[in-house]
Amino acid sequence: MEKKVIIAIVIAAIVVVGVASAALLLSKGKAGGTVEYLAMAPKDMKAALTTDQVDAYIAWEPYVSDSVVGNVGEVLLWTEEIMPDHPCCVVVLRTGFLEQTDGPELVKRFVRAHIEATEWMNDALADKESANYTKLVDMAVGFTARNATVVEAAFEHLEFRYEMGESFDSALEEFTQMYIDLNMTTTDKLDDRGYSSVEDFVDIYVNETFLEAADDVSPSGTILNPTSPIKLGYLLGDLHQMAQVIALNSTVMGTGKSLFETYGLKVEAAVGAPFSTGGAEMDGFSAGTVDIGYLGAPPSIVKHLNGGTATTIIAQANVEGSGLVVAADSGIDSLEGLVNKTVAVPGPPAETSIQFLLLKIELEREGLDLVVKT
Repeated sequence: MEKKVIIAIVIAAIVVVGVASAALLLSKGKAGGTVEYLAMAPKDMKAALTTDQVDAYIAWEPYVSDSVVGNVGEVLLWTEEIMPDHPCCVVVLRTGFLEQTDGPELVKRFVRAHIEATEWMNDALADKESANYTKLVDMAVGFTARNATVVEAAFEHLEFRYEMGESFDSALEEFTQMYIDLNMTTTDKLDDRGYSSVEDFVDIYVNETFLEAADDVSPSGTILNPTSPIKLGYLLGDLHQMAQVIALNSTVMGTGKSLFETYGLKVEAAVGAPFSTGGAEMDGFSAGTVDIGYLGAPPSIVKHLNGGTATTIIAQANVEGSGLVVAADSGIDSLEGLVNKTVAVPGPPAETSIQFLLLKIELEREGLDLVVKT
């Protein structure tokens, strides 16, 4: 009888210990707390960090490596750790552009140039001893206004890509659902735009037909739109959007013509370009001053759904390439260290950026709330 009692006590103790251990594992890193955010143009974030206006910032490259190389900040978390292989910047089309003379043909040729520019960059990055790699770095230095050391460090944390597919669509569905969960858009908005579900929205909003048609595009001896240039939108110094820099450069092909010109296109910067954020660029689409542009997928999604901006995604530009930066001497070595502190996110509006969404995702995994700074 005594043995049975002892065994029962031991079993009970094991159960208690097991439950306690499981609870400890589940609660690890879930201490709770609030992190505040404020909207800021990425170009201002490094200065804000050095002057203690913010305790951290999350931004795209090269604004991350700029602080790291300069020993101003250190990366607490790369976005690839939050969502591996996540899409970031995309190529967006104002659908009304298709109604102008030769609109579909011009878009197809634009995508052909985008594909070749992306492939040229990837080939250059694969051979750092090549002349093309040196040329790429030089062009990136000119575009970002950062030195070669910063640019080369930044290239290590992003991948240029034009293809879309199932994983791309899945990520956009996740972004869209998150906007709904955050009440930043609604299922009613989906209905208003004629979409039956999140999946239906992404299936329609992502248009792969121009990527498919681009294979049949041949160079043109003449410019097809000499008096009606494509108005190009892009973000200030955003390394993710180097494809348009390559496609505009007249030295890449060795023919004295840019890739856009090679395929019969006249392309010029849109009014307002370069834009400070994707949300601002989407306002340009709404105003009809941007025809085709490079920007983050999330602002394209939320501005389309909420504002009815007539746009569609026609290609990918890059994956990953953003990071959460803290001051080099801050002592912050975990997300819990940001509790009751302020993080700058790209904006305004801050909530439209992919950096905001990914930060929100990771903080919630750790049981932390992200709220606007008041």
